[in-house]
Amino acid sequence: MITGAGSGMGRAAARLFAAEGASVVVAEVNPDTGPTIEREIRDAGGTAAFVACDVSKADQVRAAVEAAQTRFGALHVLYNNAGLWYPARGNYRPGITDAPSPLLEENIWERTIDVNLKGTYLCCKYGIPAMQAAGGGAIINVSSIAALRVGRGASDAYTAAKGGIMTMTRTLAVEHAQYGIRCNCIFPGAIKTPLVGELTPEQERATAANIPLGRWGQPEDVAKMALFLASDDSSWITGQFFVVDGGFTAV
Repeated sequence: MITGAGSGMGRAAARLFAAEGASVVVAEVNPDTGPTIEREIRDAGGTAAFVACDVSKADQVRAAVEAAQTRFGALHVLYNNAGLWYPARGNYRPGITDAPSPLLEENIWERTIDVNLKGTYLCCKYGIPAMQAAGGGAIINVSSIAALRVGRGASDAYTAAKGGIMTMTRTLAVEHAQYGIRCNCIFPGAIKTPLVGELTPEQERATAANIPLGRWGQPEDVAKMALFLASDDSSWITGQFFVVDGGFTAV
């Protein structure tokens, strides 16, 4: 089950997982992009099922997990990819963008926490019992290098949410190792997805210039890490953090 599978990193992961033989639950809030990726996977010979899911809504998350069990017999991998961000880029707009706390409106705080942090919690709340019933599995959470380089940008809600996901990952890993459930966390850097919004060519070049490997990451770069963490190749790895950022945080 991949949340936010209709675009960006989630879409890349859904296609890659399906190509490797997984039956993929495309859990996506967008009623247009979700069915599209399901169709793309099927047209390529893979197996997928779209389930409408706003990860901040408990009933929809529960229904998505139940769909995985009903359609495919069990849930073995939970990729908590869904997320959102309201970047200000120095132009704070009340009620529209993230901001330093004195300028941050509650609606942006609440929606950011609800989707990023609460969404991860809800998926684990309903996904872990399904994995226990299946005899184990792998959870892949998605934080951000924003949780590692706090103070570099005025995104108080986003960094709080992603920092929470980071620390929750290790608690989940320790709590559920006894059931054969592993939990790890990916920290993407600058990835070319719709989440980053519209950038000018100058902004894109400036970002790439600060990355040691000299380029933006692609959704597939993160998808390949997620595939490794979902596979038996990482069977003795749990509670760990994996940064995919082209070396940005090494500087």
